[in-house]
Amino acid sequence: MSKNGTVEQRYLPEISRKEMDELKNTVKIASQKIIADNIERMKRADPHRPEAMKYFDDIANLFGRRQQEIQAEKEKGKKVIGYMCLFAPTELILAADAIPVRVNSGWYDTSKLGDRVVPVEVCPVIRSTIGAKMIELSPFLEQSDALISVLTCDGMTKLSEILSDQQTIWGMNVPRIKDSTQSLRFWSDEIKHMKTQIESFTGNKITRKNLNEAITQSHRATKAFRRLQNLRRTNPVIMGRDAMLVNQAYTWDDTKRWTEKTELLCDELEKRAQQKDWVCSPDTPRVMITGTPMFWPDNWKLPTLVEEGNPQGIIVADEQCSGERILNDPIGVDEWSMDDMLNAISERYLMASTCPCFTSKNGNEDRINWLINKAKEWNVQGVVYYVVRGCMLYAMEYSRVKKALDKINVPVYYLDTEYTREDVGQLKTRVEAFMELLNARVDF
Repeated sequence: MSKNGTVEQRYLPEISRKEMDELKNTVKIASQKIIADNIERMKRADPHRPEAMKYFDDIANLFGRRQQEIQAEKEKGKKVIGYMCLFAPTELILAADAIPVRVNSGWYDTSKLGDRVVPVEVCPVIRSTIGAKMIELSPFLEQSDALISVLTCDGMTKLSEILSDQQTIWGMNVPRIKDSTQSLRFWSDEIKHMKTQIESFTGNKITRKNLNEAITQSHRATKAFRRLQNLRRTNPVIMGRDAMLVNQAYTWDDTKRWTEKTELLCDELEKRAQQKDWVCSPDTPRVMITGTPMFWPDNWKLPTLVEEGNPQGIIVADEQCSGERILNDPIGVDEWSMDDMLNAISERYLMASTCPCFTSKNGNEDRINWLINKAKEWNVQGVVYYVVRGCMLYAMEYSRVKKALDKINVPVYYLDTEYTREDVGQLKTRVEAFMELLNARVDF
């Protein structure tokens, strides 16, 4: 802090404490309103909304209960380790008795602040996270004692360098070609090195017993996660937005409690299925979303437009690192020795990933196969390929994904957007036109 009350950084601009507090307060008030509005709209979409969703509505307030819980744990001496990508091995964090929490920013307003640091052509999720840091807006980012940054793209690489001005950053390098012995060996070394860093930072040894318990905890969460996704396979018993909120809440909630609450939700949904209590007509077009991750609360406009449009669609699946990719694949352990568990973690986080950062001699075949299988098994009638401008990896894979889905006669719509609320009217017209197309196919 300089004599005139400004914060001096290598990358972040100097902002007076007064301006920082004013901006933070303004964006926070707007965000709380958006959170409340999103939840109210989700309630209206399903008059018989499951009782269990009340818990997730509560935990969706990023400035509420969970923030206070984490702060109380920090005051007891527990460390918080934030992460910005699903490659971060959260089981290692849990095994070290620390709190894992995802810190990517879903605020539109802070992306404009990020423009002061990086060009507007940079991915807006990156710019938004920078902007949130500039005004200390994000509770979980500010509470993090260290951050795991996985270098999946140029934006994420420079983001870690920018944030290192103020926080401890651990970078993880992901091999670009995963289907090779060398790649898995390289990634295994990254996982083991991360284990050492977490142990040193927290002062807690990751023992075989603690890691076993963390993986078992992860297995229970995955089981609940998959149970929820499978309930979306047939006639709709839950709105897509509700399921997406539940999925994403895992990344900041207490793992054990999230698992219990998700199981309770699934109990309710199974009863609804038995009673044929559908949230919308079974003839409603079934939509899958893929592409750039969508982070709560601001970046919720596409799911809202799909499920509140005229005509309406129902989101039954997604292939996003902010959604179904979070917990879809369990860690496969055979012998439960320390080496076996670490190797299993390495394989799960690398081999199961469908991130577009990968390439191979056949292209990113895992992602293509995942999309095709999901479309067939969940009876997906249309796919919205969502890309925020500046997200090059997802934008560049669109043509290949479209060709693959065209072969199984599943229409794909490319929806590019800015990180703003200002284009909602234009997007509404485009999304409804796609829903009309899907409706016509269903009627036919």
